[in-house]
Amino acid sequence: MKISRMITGFAGAGLLTTAALLGAPEAAAADHSVRTNDGDPGGVVYFTEHGDVVQVCDIEADGWAVGVDVYWNGGEYTLKVGGNGNCRSTDASEHDIPENAYVNFRIYLYRSGTPYAYQDTAQWYNDH
Repeated sequence: MKISRMITGFAGAGLLTTAALLGAPEAAAADHSVRTNDGDPGGVVYFTEHGDVVQVCDIEADGWAVGVDVYWNGGEYTLKVGGNGNCRSTDASEHDIPENAYVNFRIYLYRSGTPYAYQDTAQWYNDH
């Protein structure tokens, strides 16, 4: 009886893992990503060139929210999200990033009184 419960438990855990992986198609399709610069990163941003898709996610229950500043020659915007497992995204229909341009990303954690903590930056060339 104990062995069958263990096997059922492992099978259930496998299904949960598979469901979790299937639940994040945007992240799997992204061309680029960068995480916050803390020891156990609390935030990640994904960039998919085709469609100018930017997605920022809070990936740790640490009391911090995540922000990303996206900027290029002639434009900029900021996305913010808080709460472990929550994401926010935008695409070309809201923020059209020019083709053949360098795009800069600054990701950071923030909370009251502490803006821009554990920030990291990346620059990618948007050729789509």
